Amino acid sequence: MRLAGKVAIVTGGSRGIGRAICMGLAAEGAAVVAAARTEEDASAGSEYPRYASGTVHDTARVISEGGGAALGVRCDVTRAEDIAGLVDATLRRFGRIDVVVSNAGVDCESPVVDLDVELLDRCLAVNVRAPMLLFKYALPTMIAQGSGSVFGITSGSARGYREGRVGYSMSKAALDRMLLSLAEELRPHNVAVNSLSPGRVDTWMNRRGDWPGTAHIPMVPSEEIAAPAVWLAEQTAETFSGHLVERADFGLTWGPR
Repeated sequence: MRLAGKVAIVTGGSRGIGRAICMGLAAEGAAVVAAARTEEDASAGSEYPRYASGTVHDTARVISEGGGAALGVRCDVTRAEDIAGLVDATLRRFGRIDVVVSNAGVDCESPVVDLDVELLDRCLAVNVRAPMLLFKYALPTMIAQGSGSVFGITSGSARGYREGRVGYSMSKAALDRMLLSLAEELRPHNVAVNSLSPGRVDTWMNRRGDWPGTAHIPMVPSEEIAAPAVWLAEQTAETFSGHLVERADFGLTWGPR
């Protein structure tokens, strides 16, 4: 129970990578606050029902039934008031925050000349603005206690060309820069900040989209993200901070030795 006594917030916690991270943190003893917009199961009629199933409250229920502590909170991360409410709900229920995982994200698939402005605005609101606001509202309590870990889920698209995904690549590159800069800002407060690139994961987003330039990359189960996420959640600025890390290198170039 490496995270016993810790409290973690995970956005995008209803399914896929976010749900796997919630389960992994809970298995190590953390109280988990799973946040997402999804309150209704979307599997009915879906081409990929197994990947589309799950709600934020279902994530919390499974953790609770397994003997863990969890809270499901509906949160639209494009709304600042929802993010502030998520942090307030966490503090009311558990009294502290030790880990923050910014996982919620959306795609932005379109050639630039055909790009819908509303699609671009939503991509930047979810992938860039929302993590910044999540950290803004959650960090004061972590700074006050002098420890903690925050990390975001990025993408290899931030560092390489993907056809028709310039907007998405831009948003993830901005997230990486945000996290690396925030690591230096929070180093004096002993709060770790890192960026985790999971690789091509077998999720609803990857199942429903045939992303050009990625078909040759094997998909891994979302559960493989849990171990790296748990390790990052244990860190402080004194142990591991300011790194952009690949999940595939966990235990090789970074992580436990």
